[in-house]
Amino acid sequence: MLLYGAGGHARVLISILNAIGQPAQAIFDDDPAKTLVSGVPVVGSYRAHFRPDLPFLLAVGDNRIRQQLAQIVSHPFGTAVHPSAIVDPSVILGLGTVVMHGAIVQANAQVGEHVIVNTQASVDHDCVLESFVQVAPGATLCGNVRVGKGTLIAAGAVVVPGITIGRWSVIGAGSVVTRDVPDGVVVWGNPARIIRR
Repeated sequence: MLLYGAGGHARVLISILNAIGQPAQAIFDDDPAKTLVSGVPVVGSYRAHFRPDLPFLLAVGDNRIRQQLAQIVSHPFGTAVHPSAIVDPSVILGLGTVVMHGAIVQANAQVGEHVIVNTQASVDHDCVLESFVQVAPGATLCGNVRVGKGTLIAAGAVVVPGITIGRWSVIGAGSVVTRDVPDGVVVWGNPARIIRR
């Protein structure tokens, strides 16, 4: 497996890949000062001809940057699920998606491309996560929640059943979402309210 991004997110992905027996072979990063991450060599900026046979993951937490990088990578994208995660066999995981340590994705959920289901996050039955979403550590999506492209559900947030959240929004840490959320807003609080558009 190859990675793009030599920061903290890469260290977590390396841990996952080691746990599933698909160790990272190299990391691309545009910062020439970075040479090694958790024992994996950083080989400079992205090059399409470098080991084109290996699958690829974007080791970048920022949803917008992850989307931008996905457009320039020509390698085939893989997926990675930590062995401690629970992912029901009926779940659809898009390419480039990562399910981290202790996360749960329940029956009939649909997870788009380049999604991060972070440490101990919970995505319940029949949820739909569009591409480039991140569900941060400890966040909980109850059943039948739909999350639009590029949205961040921050750490410890709770979304009650049946809610629809728009594209490129941010659900603040610790928020409790009890109403639908439109595109392009920041919501926070209990109950969550729009604090910025």
